[in-house]
Amino acid sequence: MKFIDCNHQANIIHQYIEEQLHHSYLKEYIDQPYIDRDRIYFLLLPFVSEGRAMSKEAVQWISTAMLLQIALDTHEKVTISERDPLKERQLTVLAGVYFSSLYYKILAETNDVELISNLAKAIKEINESKISIYKDEHKDLDELMKRLKTRESAIVSNFFRFFKDDQWIEIVEEALLYKKLVQERNSLGHSRNTSFIKALSSLSIQNDQEGPVLHLTKDEAGRLLLQIDELIEGTKRRVQAQLETIEPVTPYFKKLIVELLPYVEPEPMTKLYAEEG
Repeated sequence: MKFIDCNHQANIIHQYIEEQLHHSYLKEYIDQPYIDRDRIYFLLLPFVSEGRAMSKEAVQWISTAMLLQIALDTHEKVTISERDPLKERQLTVLAGVYFSSLYYKILAETNDVELISNLAKAIKEINESKISIYKDEHKDLDELMKRLKTRESAIVSNFFRFFKDDQWIEIVEEALLYKKLVQERNSLGHSRNTSFIKALSSLSIQNDQEGPVLHLTKDEAGRLLLQIDELIEGTKRRVQAQLETIEPVTPYFKKLIVELLPYVEPEPMTKLYAEEG
């Protein structure tokens, strides 16, 4: 599948997801759910590498994995701050449940029990990781990063396992971890609390503040920013190293990673298409 075909398929899937997510009442009170195009491209990998046909079922498989991720991400947005309207918080919870129901509905139509089982395992892994991060159940930074990586990539990883296509798992897990670390850095830079930042602060600056709200001094925030920068750079190096070992490295996938990691010099599109032949 050439990159331009992948782009076309991603557009079809994106539009299908938007149609499923549309709900006029929810739209009035909560932000439109974010549809991560990178994840769509990652989920297309089994069809690129193995030359599988993009059937209606395949579109549904990828869409259900995306809807599940969106449902879990929506629940992450729920706050307990009294500054946020109660109705908005309640509707955010209901939106997450609603998006989950779409995932079950579409999967039931495909009648693929094995994929349901794989994604159910992903839900379990993600929820366990979220709880562990929130409750500070990690003994060191490596363990915290492992749980963050699981939280971000379990759906895609288990999707690959369904297709018996394991070659992409490690690099995609690292790429999704990279994206998340960049998001966490932005949150910290704008003084927004997250469960990960709170967990990292408890490890790095022995911060044992109780409650969901974290209060950092300017110096503490600066130290955490430097540490997250180091984690981002380390993750980028691992992705780049893994990219060199994957055979075959499809131009489509290489372009995706190049755009994701800004430190890599992009190759001209004419060269990418020539390699696709």
